[in-house]
Amino acid sequence: MIKYSDLRLIVQSFEETKNLDIKDQDLPMVCQYIELKKDFDPNDITIRFEPVLRLEPYVFIEYIPSKTHQAYMKEKEKLSHIDTFYHSDYVIEATFEQFEPFNSERRLLLEKAKSFCERFEKGKFIKGLYIFGQYRTGKTYLLSAIVNELAKKEVNSIFAYFPDLIRYLKSAISDHSLEEKVKALKTCDLLVLDDLGSENMTPWFRDEIFGPILQHRLSVGLPLLVSSNLNMKALISTYVDSGNETDQLKATRLVSRIYDLTEPVEMSQKRYK
Repeated sequence: MIKYSDLRLIVQSFEETKNLDIKDQDLPMVCQYIELKKDFDPNDITIRFEPVLRLEPYVFIEYIPSKTHQAYMKEKEKLSHIDTFYHSDYVIEATFEQFEPFNSERRLLLEKAKSFCERFEKGKFIKGLYIFGQYRTGKTYLLSAIVNELAKKEVNSIFAYFPDLIRYLKSAISDHSLEEKVKALKTCDLLVLDDLGSENMTPWFRDEIFGPILQHRLSVGLPLLVSSNLNMKALISTYVDSGNETDQLKATRLVSRIYDLTEPVEMSQKRYK
């Protein structure tokens, strides 16, 4: 039979309980707590509850939600609202706080990004952003931060690297999933297109796939975010496949839809790693 003196030694040897004034009749409960606490790994995301010793109004063990598990579930919930199947460079940890506003241009962009998130409401149209500028200035990071912020409001986003999106949609023709994928792009709460203008887009894709996606989002008032190395004038030239007037008109019409959905903002300064 275990003696109270043995139990007290266990209590006195444990850092958390060594200075507590524990009555003999409460020693078994405290020792049970010590065993539970030793088995508890605060970094294990699968452990849902953490044991906590309470001394008032009597000695007992309470189980509270684990902070690590709560953080994991919160992150999991956030990611459930973000479809990044078409983008491998989405920055999962991106935040506005970590975005570097080291000049007036970037400060303005950050203000517009925050304003977009604050004003965003499901079912209400607001103009998105068309962020353009040279390579590696932080455009993808800022788009990721916006998407992460809106995920807290349960906004469902599709975040797509545009050249990959085109390839995936073309391959969807063979497995008969094109209609389903296009519908998702048309109807998601927020569509984010990264690196627009760097792809090889055929006139068929421009007129039969991309144009209708933009037109639907414009007609029902669903926001769009875009990044590109090109300003909108240069984007028109990229989407003209031939020199004839009809093709020029189609390319102009496509970019005008992007203009109606977004506000052009330049990010030209590098200092982003």
